Amino acid sequence: MRPVDNLHEQLASLHSISAEIAGLHDLAEIHDQALGYCLSLTGSEFAFTGLLRDTDTDAASEQIAVSDQVMDVAAIKGFDPNPDFYEMFHVMLLRSSVVGVVIREDRSYRTNDVDADPHSVGQPHGHPPVRRFLGVPLRLGNTVIGMIGVANKPGGYDTADEQLLSTFAGQVAVAVDNARLYERQRRVIAELQQLHERLTEAERVQLLGRERDRIAGALHDRIEQEIFTIGVRLNAILDNPVLDHAVTGQLREMRQLTIKAADELRHAIFALTGPEQEVSGLTDRLRLLLAELQRSASIHAQLFVIGTPGPSAAGIHDVASLVIDEAITNVRKHAHARTVLVSLRYEPERLEAVVQDDGVGVPQALLRTFQDSQLHFGLRHIRQLVIGRGGTFDISNGEEAGLVIRVSLPLKPGETACES
Repeated sequence: MRPVDNLHEQLASLHSISAEIAGLHDLAEIHDQALGYCLSLTGSEFAFTGLLRDTDTDAASEQIAVSDQVMDVAAIKGFDPNPDFYEMFHVMLLRSSVVGVVIREDRSYRTNDVDADPHSVGQPHGHPPVRRFLGVPLRLGNTVIGMIGVANKPGGYDTADEQLLSTFAGQVAVAVDNARLYERQRRVIAELQQLHERLTEAERVQLLGRERDRIAGALHDRIEQEIFTIGVRLNAILDNPVLDHAVTGQLREMRQLTIKAADELRHAIFALTGPEQEVSGLTDRLRLLLAELQRSASIHAQLFVIGTPGPSAAGIHDVASLVIDEAITNVRKHAHARTVLVSLRYEPERLEAVVQDDGVGVPQALLRTFQDSQLHFGLRHIRQLVIGRGGTFDISNGEEAGLVIRVSLPLKPGETACES
């Protein structure tokens, strides 16, 4: 760019220059364009922009105290320092130098004999000679955010150069601040987009979970009950003493197929409602389950959690979830209960789970025989799951009313839960 010599032409060009810079959003591009215009407006050899920053964001010098002001030379034009030089000197401790006085005293500063200037502190090795210098603050309102410096104008700098560069610096400061705001907005928008994507995925998983629960519920409430009814009728027929021996054998085979089909169906139901459904952890899922029980069956339900699950707890949450699901299903269908309490206690080596209701309980004969019965599929299966994980399973009628199911599941060796 050629120097603009006429002051009136310079002032007239500032409006279009400022409008052009104000339309930029990239900080590096703003610095580059601004410095190009600084060189053109003042006829200088090179120029730089510096921005203040917190001292605790860079360990460039161990001698810089936290209370000192530090400036980062953001861009240079007319002088291309090698990477090593820039890395060493782009962070400046703002002493009372010809550069530092602009920031420390918040005023423009010009000198046409840098070497003889009382504020001169010398120049680093490898820096081109600075003979004449003009620096002006970058201000946002009453706050100084940095500075613009130009150097080595032939013939030196005067008041007109100072006024012109000060006016221009005000526009550059606004453009820099707008670019920073724009970048912050972009980061916020990106974070919101990521949050939206995570929420969308969570909603998708939650919807999928609800659909799987619906299918599992339909299988349990319809198909399983029909298989159960078939088994009951087969048993009633087999109790007939006058049946032909060959027919009896066929009926027994059918009953075994019915039992096998019921077990396979139970496995499918458990798979649908297993650990993949634990979108937000076991306790969140149980709260949703109990809230649905309360809403649909008018049964008052409460969840108590004692302790904090450790890393190994996730390995047994699937079994605990299946046990509690089956217990709640039985409460809904058979207990005639008004209240159900579910408690989880995370011990250092075990997870204790208890489901208790205030309903009608079950006959003592069932409590003695369910684990060998081919009819009570749900209780028999969850007991087998618990025993298979090295746990204990206990079911009994409550002291006053209802049914109590107690399960104890060991955590993996070497990992413990944290009691709170």
